[in-house]
Amino acid sequence: MTTRLAESIRDEALALGYEKCAMISLPSLDGFGDEVERRLEKIPDDGRKKIDKAVMDNFSSFRRLAEVYPWAKSVVICVMDYGVYEIPTNLKGRVARYFCVDSRRDPNSREYKASLAFESFLRANGLRAETERKYGLLPLRWAAHKAGMGRGRKNNFFYTQNGSWIHLEAWLVDRGLELTESSELKPCPKDCVLCQKACPTGALAGAYLTRPASCLTFLNALNPIDWVGHPQSGAAGEWIYGCDLCQTACPFNKGQWREDLEFPGLAELSQRLELGRIVELSYDFIRSALVPKFWYITADRDWQWKVNALNAMKNVWAPERGLALKMALADERVEVRKMAGWVASLVEG
Repeated sequence: MTTRLAESIRDEALALGYEKCAMISLPSLDGFGDEVERRLEKIPDDGRKKIDKAVMDNFSSFRRLAEVYPWAKSVVICVMDYGVYEIPTNLKGRVARYFCVDSRRDPNSREYKASLAFESFLRANGLRAETERKYGLLPLRWAAHKAGMGRGRKNNFFYTQNGSWIHLEAWLVDRGLELTESSELKPCPKDCVLCQKACPTGALAGAYLTRPASCLTFLNALNPIDWVGHPQSGAAGEWIYGCDLCQTACPFNKGQWREDLEFPGLAELSQRLELGRIVELSYDFIRSALVPKFWYITADRDWQWKVNALNAMKNVWAPERGLALKMALADERVEVRKMAGWVASLVEG
């Protein structure tokens, strides 16, 4: 009976558009904490390690799943391929692709609709099922690895046959279910370091080792940043929200992005995200349109969009952006005025 239920869950997931669906017992996730500690030990004890450790400590709840969710017995994990959307030209190399088509909080997306429908199916079959759509209740890549759904690669992203352009989500359920897969993906070549070379800030300190404190997504999206004099200001290039250079450099991602579909609202919104136009945006627009879509930058950090854009403008300066810079010098946010003053001193000096 349990096997039949597991198969029906998988079949429903596939019918809803998921690429894969597997089930593993909760104890199968044991060992995640040890893996985090092993990676932390490999990081040199420099001034940034304490930040790396603080970020990794955020995973502490993942090590206590049985304690936090005593009713949970299994994990249902699903994969959705998102490498099917057209990315506006002006966002490529500026906003990471995943964030362009992030469906986790977008009720208009096919992925979000599929997630709600799948969860309803689980509950209709008598299961208690819980998830967290922003960051997940559990270590998603670790769970997918344990379920045999693909392979983790040197850039720390999880891959299926569609490359790393995949979204993982999982539910804890109160029934003992098991239905795994067996991946035949080739491992990374031993001598391949393309992802490490592509990382502009050196955040990929080694194979399977990312230093969060140096990752551009951590710097330009997840936390407030003062780019003035920052050692990674130039390395950030034109990126204003995230970065995916380690993924685009990977040979196993070659030809995997297809651009067959249009993501709801993305083309229209992209017209407002030219570097100079970002500096001119009203804060009402940033809070009402950008924060819901690109929610790593929260409403209380609405100024960060302009600061990031100014940093990118500085890195690829063109004289026609002078008017936007002048507007930024008179911006209502002190963070923007400070950044604009620094950029002006560099490009007009």
